[in-house]
Amino acid sequence: MNKKVQITSFDAENAGVFGDVLTSALPQEKLRVGMLGLGYFEYWRMYPALEDQVRNDLDGAAKRLQAAMPECEVVYPGMVDTLDRAEEAAQAFRKAEISVLVIVAGTYLPDFITMHAINRSQCRPEVILFNTQNGDDVNPLDNYIATMRNSALIATTQLSGSFHKMKLDYQVVVGEISDTSAYAEIAGMVRANAAVKKLRESTYGIVGHVFRGMYDLEFDRAKLKGFLGPEVMTIQADHLIDLWKKIDKNESMAQAEKLLARFKSRNVTLEDVEKSIRLGLAMRDLYKKFNLNGMCFLGQHYLEKITGAPARMGASMIMEEDRFPVACEGDVGGLVMMDLMQKFTGNMAFQAEWGQFDMANNALFLLGHGIGTPALAAGNDKITLTGSPEEWGFSGGGLNYELIMKPGVVTFGHVLNCGESYRMLICKGESIDFPALPCNELHAMVKVDKPVKEFLRELISTGVAHHAVAVHGNCVEELRRTAKLMRIESVEI
Repeated sequence: MNKKVQITSFDAENAGVFGDVLTSALPQEKLRVGMLGLGYFEYWRMYPALEDQVRNDLDGAAKRLQAAMPECEVVYPGMVDTLDRAEEAAQAFRKAEISVLVIVAGTYLPDFITMHAINRSQCRPEVILFNTQNGDDVNPLDNYIATMRNSALIATTQLSGSFHKMKLDYQVVVGEISDTSAYAEIAGMVRANAAVKKLRESTYGIVGHVFRGMYDLEFDRAKLKGFLGPEVMTIQADHLIDLWKKIDKNESMAQAEKLLARFKSRNVTLEDVEKSIRLGLAMRDLYKKFNLNGMCFLGQHYLEKITGAPARMGASMIMEEDRFPVACEGDVGGLVMMDLMQKFTGNMAFQAEWGQFDMANNALFLLGHGIGTPALAAGNDKITLTGSPEEWGFSGGGLNYELIMKPGVVTFGHVLNCGESYRMLICKGESIDFPALPCNELHAMVKVDKPVKEFLRELISTGVAHHAVAVHGNCVEELRRTAKLMRIESVEI
């Protein structure tokens, strides 16, 4: 007789199956985007050549849409020109469980056919109205048939009016049918939608709590779940310590030797490196055990005293090797921003703090006290392994990266809990070529567009967290769209 597996909470630590943790990670599926291409059956009998022209136009639009978002699956069931074809499209969208619907009119079409396809799909996807036509300009030689081929604006404006009456939300893109920038704009909207969907499916683990007295980082779990999306589960530090005790020292020592050989170092011992690697391996085991999508920890005092190492280097290790987002000091809002920036740029973000202003370069100096990966620097030869700049109870010298962000476009900001809701700060600048300071810390010099003192005056007047999350790349537009989908305010400086 098979013995029944006992199911308990993960805090019990003695069960074969945890009832409050997913047994396996959620499958990594592509976001599916539906394209609803519209034509009007009445025109085909009047203008026989028009049907094939419009069908080809829409087929081409579907191919361009797929090319603009290879990370997604575009579901295009063919041109909808009758109620039967609307039903077939709805069945295809329903089966695919689309998250976004792009409506592309090839000609005018009455709304009842379009709405049938939307309503029968049995989902409420985000809707994008793509108003398009052949050519940017009106051809003085166009006959009536040609104007019918370019009559999408009639259908699109009609839908906009009907959607407003029905209180249905939608977004709008306008562009010529072969204009790659229009498809790129749609792709940006879709990526924002995909990021929000993924956050709603995510679970973040917080080891410890928010650093005492950092009121700006405190958060309400219900509001965070309701607006930003992730579930936040508190994981007692003992769970991490138990895993840390089980790490094979031979494994941590082997990786420590590789890290020490990879970079130049200053006042760092192999023992210091091994301690940080060992803690990083335990952090990896922790997030895998509980199927987490992100982790936030408080390393100061307890963790560092028990393990003899600062936790930030272990976090940097799993960020680099596993592309797993990690934040410190209980900064869950910062972790959301790091997660979003990674999704939009493909680069791992840097959790820093606002540092100083630099008048000569009209720049902001961002100082570490957070987490980043070696990819932030211009190369391995620009990185030094040093001791930790702060000691919170650990033995030895600790371990940290000393580096400065390489030159390039940078997006930076944060997500702040503002009482009833959240607010997203979005900024863009340029990381400039500047000597790395001998400060035992990750840092950056980011040039801003407006006078730097005016920038800071506006920043402080707005009210922000003392942490700043920065990433190489421009994802301002995607963050702006994400904030809107989250139903939160965004502030751009």
